[in-house]
Amino acid sequence: MAGVKGGDSNGRDHGAALGGVTDRVDESAKRAGGNLKWGVDPPGVLPAWIAEHDLGPPPVVRDALRRLADMPDVGYSRRANELGHAFADWAAQRHGWCPDPSLVVPTADVLQGIWAVVAAFSEPGAGVITTPPVYPYFHDVAPELGRRSLECPLRHDAAGWRLELDDLAALLEREPGARILLLCSPHNPTGHLYSRDDLQAIVELTHRHDVILVSDEIHFDLVYPGGSHYPTLALPDAAEHTVALFSAGKAFAISGLRAAIAVFASRDLHDRFNEAMPPHLLGGVGRAGVEAAITAWRHGAGWLDELVALFDRHRRMVVDVLAAELPAVGCHLPASTFLAWLDLSALDLGSDPAARLVERAQVRTSEGHEFGTGGADHVRLNFGTSTSLLEEILARLVQALGNRATPQP
Repeated sequence: MAGVKGGDSNGRDHGAALGGVTDRVDESAKRAGGNLKWGVDPPGVLPAWIAEHDLGPPPVVRDALRRLADMPDVGYSRRANELGHAFADWAAQRHGWCPDPSLVVPTADVLQGIWAVVAAFSEPGAGVITTPPVYPYFHDVAPELGRRSLECPLRHDAAGWRLELDDLAALLEREPGARILLLCSPHNPTGHLYSRDDLQAIVELTHRHDVILVSDEIHFDLVYPGGSHYPTLALPDAAEHTVALFSAGKAFAISGLRAAIAVFASRDLHDRFNEAMPPHLLGGVGRAGVEAAITAWRHGAGWLDELVALFDRHRRMVVDVLAAELPAVGCHLPASTFLAWLDLSALDLGSDPAARLVERAQVRTSEGHEFGTGGADHVRLNFGTSTSLLEEILARLVQALGNRATPQP
């Protein structure tokens, strides 16, 4: 690989500079700095679990944070309102969609936005639909807010995971009390990208049944060649029944700085939300998060292109190594995110396969059953790390599982 600078003190990482992206992870610094992903296990266990990549924010964002730290004060920010304008410009340039900055509501993170939208647009006892297996925190929304949990599980076949529209239509017909559909688009954990036609059909179904579509699009910038992400709010007839949640956190590794947005395309829906959810109840966004997100959206495009190119190689490495060395492990090539959804059902690892992988491979992944229906016997593997760390993670899995991963005749 061009630009190799040599290994660091951990002896694993290439240290290759890909323009602004550096294909290197300082493990000691990660652990010493209080990073959650690297802090739950002792040294020796490699983390491939929480959905945060290891390569950090781009240099331009780091520089912005340094300038903030060097200021004589870090009082209240007057730039929170610029989040909407920065995002609107980014969405227009990257996705061909021009949201109205005045209909953007800052939130501390995407989850806060989801909880607030569900609270604002549904009553206690109303039905909240999820599409498992899906991001685990989605399963907490209904019970924590006193709503009913409803499921429309994804279907799985040789082509991958998908939402069957007939299943959703049938659920909406038999559950007239459903008022919210939580959609994860792009999908976590499978990396599935919804087609424009499928999203349009979902929009039409929610409109017909007077359901608010809450679209978590936090991975919208992590899409690989051959795939496309379609912003739900850009679709015809979506505005009156849709709220979309975005953040620069996943792509630019700044989630800990706490800045996200809830985006509306209807003035009426926006105003109804503000009436039901007073701004001070949302708490406001942090100054560092605002600066980081604005800088990322205004100046991070080239760096992001390099990151996606690197992770494109990583996703193919995961699939190729598993196919060659662990053929009993099922894995579809993810079209988005830096997450791979691994089917370990053929390996007989028990009810908690992620825990077995920590014991046997010294690799921590995310436990599949936490993602709900369809997640049993699966784990989610985060390949958003340096190339050499990913090589080590895969080598450990091959060594630990090789004698279990031969398909049965």
